[in-house]
Amino acid sequence: SIVAFVGTGISQPLLMSAVRLAGLGDTTCQLYMMPYYIGMVGTGLFALHMRWRTLPLHRCAYIAVGGILAQNLNYAGNMLAGSGIFSVIYASVTIWNAAFARLFLKKVLTTGQWCAIFLVFAGLVIVEIGAHSDGSRALLGAGMVAVGSIGHALSHVLSEALSSSQGSRAVIIPAQINCCIQGLTACFLVGLWQCTYTVSHLEKLVEPARDAGTTLPHALRLMTGLAVGNFIHAGTFFHLLTNIGAVSLGVLKGVQAAIVFSLAHVMYCSRDSSQCITPTKGLALLLVVSGVTGYVFATRAASRATAVATKKRDAKTDC
Repeated sequence: SIVAFVGTGISQPLLMSAVRLAGLGDTTCQLYMMPYYIGMVGTGLFALHMRWRTLPLHRCAYIAVGGILAQNLNYAGNMLAGSGIFSVIYASVTIWNAAFARLFLKKVLTTGQWCAIFLVFAGLVIVEIGAHSDGSRALLGAGMVAVGSIGHALSHVLSEALSSSQGSRAVIIPAQINCCIQGLTACFLVGLWQCTYTVSHLEKLVEPARDAGTTLPHALRLMTGLAVGNFIHAGTFFHLLTNIGAVSLGVLKGVQAAIVFSLAHVMYCSRDSSQCITPTKGLALLLVVSGVTGYVFATRAASRATAVATKKRDAKTDC
C-alpha cells in the first residue's frame, strides 16, 4: 500500500506535465480534471457492502464544491508552473491541514511545531521567488497552487470531521463513501462545464494537440492513467490513514515532493525550463520537506507528552 500510495502520488503531477506537453493542458477547458474525479468515484467500490441511504450524503457534496475549486487551482497551477514547483508547494498541505485542525479544535501549537511551520513558509516564499525568475506564467501557476493547497487542506479537515469520531456530527460517514460522493459531485459540476464551455472551445485542445503530434490513443492513455492513478492513490490513502496514521503519511508526502522534483528535472527540463532544478528551487524544497517532516515528528512528540501528562494526572487522582 505504501509503494502504491507514493508511486501514484509521484505519477500524478508528472502525468499532468505530460498532458500539458501533449497539448491537452488548457486551464480553461480543464479536460484533465474529469478523469481525476472519476478516480475518486471509484473509491465507492470499497464501500458497496455499507448502507448509503441512511447517511447525510449532502454534507459531502457541500465540501466537494470548495474542494473542486481548490483542486482545479492546484492542477491548473501545475500546468502553468510545472511538476517541480507544484510538488514543493503542494507538500505544504500537511501544514495547512494541521493549521485548520488547530483553528477549529482550538489547540495550542508547541515551539517545535511553530519552528516547522516557519520553515515551510520560508520555503514557500523562496519557491515563489524562483518561480518569478521562470516568468509570469510560472509565477501565476505557483500562486494558484499556493491558494489551492490551502483550500484543499480545508476540505481535508472538513472531510475528516465527517469521517471520524473527532467530528461533532452524530453520524459518521465512512471515508470511502465521502470520497466517492465528492467525486460524483465534482464529475457532475465539471461535466456541466465541459459540456458547455469545453465543447464550444475544442480548438483550444485540438490545435495544440495536433501541433504536439498527440494521437487519440495517446491522449486516451494519458487520461486513463490519471483516472487509475487517482483511484489507487485515494484508496490507499484511506487504508494507510487507518493503519499507519497521519504522521507517517506526512513524511511520505515529503518523500513524494523530493522524488517528483528530481524526476521532473530529468524528464522535462530539456523541453520546459520551468521544470529544471535551480539552487533557489532546491533550497525551497529542502526547507519545505524539512518543515513538513519536522512538524509531523513535533506533533507526535507533543501527543506523547500529553498522554504521559494525562496518565500522571490520573494516577494522582486515584491516590
